[in-house]
Amino acid sequence: MLPAIQSHYQELLEKILRASSQDAVKYQIDAFMDLLQQMGTDEVKMKHILIEMQTHLDQCNPLHYDAQQWSNIKMADIYCFEIQQSLSGIHYSSL
Repeated sequence: MLPAIQSHYQELLEKILRASSQDAVKYQIDAFMDLLQQMGTDEVKMKHILIEMQTHLDQCNPLHYDAQQWSNIKMADIYCFEIQQSLSGIHYSSL
């Protein structure tokens, strides 16, 4: 990952843990994705970053986090997957 993105990525992970709700998690991820676009990051690199984030989140141990943090981690994982699929042209309907 590029050093310019790495610091924002680390900050995002911290904000995900501190978020007070699932909507706040989504907001932080959306803000990060907007930042990547502003930095001129192409879709392939964005997908790679999302996959890297999902891999990191999947490796988290639930015993190391409180209930809210764990909920935030799982929401972030799901939301990153949805964004990645959206970038690939796959869209989910909300039922």
